[in-house]
Amino acid sequence: LEVTEDGSSADDVLFDRCCKSDGYNTSEYDEQPSTRKIIPLEQAISVLSENRSDPSNDFLSHYIVIRRNGGGSKTHRRLFDKLNLRRPNEGALCLSGITVSHQRDSLKIARELERDRVERVIECELRRRDEVRFIVVTNDVFLAERLTSKGGVLVLSYRQMEHMF
Repeated sequence: LEVTEDGSSADDVLFDRCCKSDGYNTSEYDEQPSTRKIIPLEQAISVLSENRSDPSNDFLSHYIVIRRNGGGSKTHRRLFDKLNLRRPNEGALCLSGITVSHQRDSLKIARELERDRVERVIECELRRRDEVRFIVVTNDVFLAERLTSKGGVLVLSYRQMEHMF
């Protein structure tokens, strides 16, 4: 339990807590673009499809961070609203396999993105799962973007949390 002082933001306290435990400098949390590994959506689907034949194994070696970087059309609006990616460059969606049901839901979301043909307005970043130090559940798009840009934090929406078990 963390009690914030008057005038301080709970988001800032959470972000600082995540940064301090990893030894990061909180003033410079953005990853360098050269260190990010951007992959096509098809490859993200194949990563999320790993270990599907063995339901007892929920370990995926990587997870995917999806960001919206373009406009999209009005037909994509409902999908982006559901995924908390309402505006370009706001928010981030993490798809992983923390549990078998979460992996199944993440794969379903990735296939839905592929079916709606949004590849040109999103980017998929591949990250190593063993680097995850925190899992944060929030629907706050600005906090999600801030935490995922730091690295080492897997951010889930409340909708994703409902599909975990």
